[in-house]
Amino acid sequence: MERAAIRPAALAGSWYPGEAAALAAEVDRHLAGGEADASGGRPLALVAPHAGYAYSGPTAGKAFARLAGRSYERVFVLAPSHRTRLDRVSVAPFAAYATPLGEVPVDTDVVTRLLRHDAFAAVAAAHRAEHAEEIQLPFLQRVCGEELRVVPLLVPPLPPPDREAAARALAPWCDGDSLFVVSTDFTHYGRDYGYEPFTDRVPERLAELDGGAFELLLARDAEGLLAYRSRTGITMCGLDAAALVLDLPLPPGGGELIAYARSADRDGDFSFSVSYAALVLARAPGSDAEVGHD
Repeated sequence: MERAAIRPAALAGSWYPGEAAALAAEVDRHLAGGEADASGGRPLALVAPHAGYAYSGPTAGKAFARLAGRSYERVFVLAPSHRTRLDRVSVAPFAAYATPLGEVPVDTDVVTRLLRHDAFAAVAAAHRAEHAEEIQLPFLQRVCGEELRVVPLLVPPLPPPDREAAARALAPWCDGDSLFVVSTDFTHYGRDYGYEPFTDRVPERLAELDGGAFELLLARDAEGLLAYRSRTGITMCGLDAAALVLDLPLPPGGGELIAYARSADRDGDFSFSVSYAALVLARAPGSDAEVGHD
């Protein structure tokens, strides 16, 4: 365990600016491209991409802009593990994460409680260089401010009983006081990714493929999303993290696709493309006041 350690920034100066003022300016520019939620429904979960800001920053900004004016006791960041093979959900065993904007405290009380369950482990090596969790932090720092506390979780493919056990363990924080951020890109298309299920009408068919996943996310259908992967082979790297969030007993409400883009939209070359999306699951409008939020 490295509970007393600070996890240093691994992406600063490459995936996003390494200097605080430049990073704040870029994040704020992406946030300004989005809109605060006018429906009154409190966001319960966000889906945001995790590529470098030059590619996915505009899409991520539209997701996190929905948090304007909201406060949360903690933010769970659920991501895939790109470098370390896991057989359980890994909880970050650090005291804080550092970015150029400062340190983000980890809610170590929640970490301690989760590690009492067999569904969770603390695999420090998996978190040390994982971009999918770090890339979300500067956005959260700018919208949540100094009160931000996080619980980073790396979610591998899990058998149904293990996913259900993890969801039960997370249930105490599903009352709307915590936010769940799913860090995921969607279809990784092209020969380099080993995924070319079609070669004609690629932009349109990518939109159809990603759209099928969006529908299941917005329907909060974990089993449907997992079955969709089995049926289509969709290369959505954070699908298992998303399935875990969809299994949580979140308050009822609706959802919305906020933004959608592909890396290939920049140059028109769809022989190699990664899809990015911003989605929100929210409490039914008008119900926030009943539980005293905000």
